[in-house]
Order: sequence, then C-alpha cells, then structure tokens
Amino acid sequence: MIREKALVFTASKLEYGALRPDGAATMWSAFLKVILGFFLAIALIAGGGYLLARQVIAQLTAPPPKPMFPNDNPAVRQAQKKIAAKPSPSHVASASPSPSPVPVSSPSPSPSQESYSVRVTLKRGLNLREGPSRSANKIGGLTYSQQVTVLEESQDKQWVKVRLQPSGQEGWVFSSHTERVP
Repeated sequence: MIREKALVFTASKLEYGALRPDGAATMWSAFLKVILGFFLAIALIAGGGYLLARQVIAQLTAPPPKPMFPNDNPAVRQAQKKIAAKPSPSHVASASPSPSPVPVSSPSPSPSQESYSVRVTLKRGLNLREGPSRSANKIGGLTYSQQVTVLEESQDKQWVKVRLQPSGQEGWVFSSHTERVP
C-alpha cells in the first residue's frame, strides 16, 4: 500500500510537473502574441498616418497652374494682328490705277503700331510709369476698370505704353493686369 501511495504520489507529481511547463509556455506564448500584435498595430497606424500626412502636405504645397490669359499667348496675339491687318471690303472695292504694296505684319517682337483699348483688372489699380520697368519713376496711376488706349508693347510683352483718355497723359503699365476691350 505504501508502494501504491508512492506510485500515485509520483504519478501526480509527474503529471503536475508535466502540465505546469506546458501551461506556462502556452501562457507566455499568448502574452507574447498580444504584445507583438499591439506593437504591430501601432506601427501600422503610425506608418499610415505618416504617409497620409506626406500626401496632404505635398498636395497643399504644390503651386497652382499658371493662368493663361489671351494677351499672354503669342499665338493668339499673332492671330489678332492678322485679323486686324486684313483689308476691309471698302478698300478692296476701290480700284487704284497703280497697285500699291500691301504692308505685311512682321513676326518680330518690335512694338506694335496698332492701338486698342484695354481696361484695368487689378482692384487696387495700376501705377503709370515713365518706362517699362518697376524701377522707372511713377508718373500717375490708373483706377480699377479704367479704360486706356494702348500705343505700343514692350519687346518682352510684359509692359504696354498707354494713353489716358481725358488728359492724354502717356506712360507704361504692367500688361498682365489689363484686358482688351472689344
């Protein structure tokens, strides 16, 4: 009987010892899985947030496309010159005894000889200057929506020489803040 008790005691001791390491390993394994899963989730959220923030910043810091106005495009300007250079039907109907040469508009960037009206599109108005540069002296000003006559354009097409209608005063203004009046 003593032997039976000893056998049962050692068997229960062996079973208890065998279960304990397995149970502890399973517990530590589950705990490790939870911790690793938690850190993996944090890493994924942080990485996604970083990528999203970079995308938003890239979209907000990209400059908008440059607006194109009709007076900025040289092709439109050349087409307008060709239309203006065509003779009217009244000139064609009157025949002259000697043929005269027809003036042809040159594509060179020299100042334009035709005059046309423009109006100021800048809300705060424009400065009238002595020459076609920002460093030229200011000799007057134009108000918003004021109409003036363009006499010529600078070679770089950024400035136009204008004449004020009532006073006849002439000066240069920045052309991107004006628009042609039909």
